[in-house]
Amino acid sequence: MLRFLSQSPWLRRLFAALVGLALGLILVAAWSGWNQRSRQNLADNLMHAYVTRDIQAMENLFCWDGVDEKTHSRVRLAILQEFELTVETVTVKPLLPTDGHDGPGLRPNLKPDVTIEVTYATPEHLSAAFLAGRQGLSGHRLIVMLPGN
Repeated sequence: MLRFLSQSPWLRRLFAALVGLALGLILVAAWSGWNQRSRQNLADNLMHAYVTRDIQAMENLFCWDGVDEKTHSRVRLAILQEFELTVETVTVKPLLPTDGHDGPGLRPNLKPDVTIEVTYATPEHLSAAFLAGRQGLSGHRLIVMLPGN
């Protein structure tokens, strides 16, 4: 087979293109799988933090880049208030076109790429949605909305 390829330049090019395409598809599939696993790990860790009511574990799930102490305190208070409710499910949802846009006077501290939805075990099935984004190679983190442009 190699002898046949060495005799025909267009077959060499076709073979190289097919090998390149196969490698590209393998890399895209690997990255997609790694990304999905990172998102699911974030959701699993969020559920665990809720179940154990571990404020430090919950805070470790957030990206704190650019967050001032006042905003950090507000987020911590919101976490403590949510610990009063029992969590039913934590689900990874795709980012909708309307999600992750800057609000009036707010901007995310990471680029959002997924929504983590928490459903509480209340008669009304109350829920909360968290934006999450990839923080470098360390995986996904929950996003904090920061004041400013």
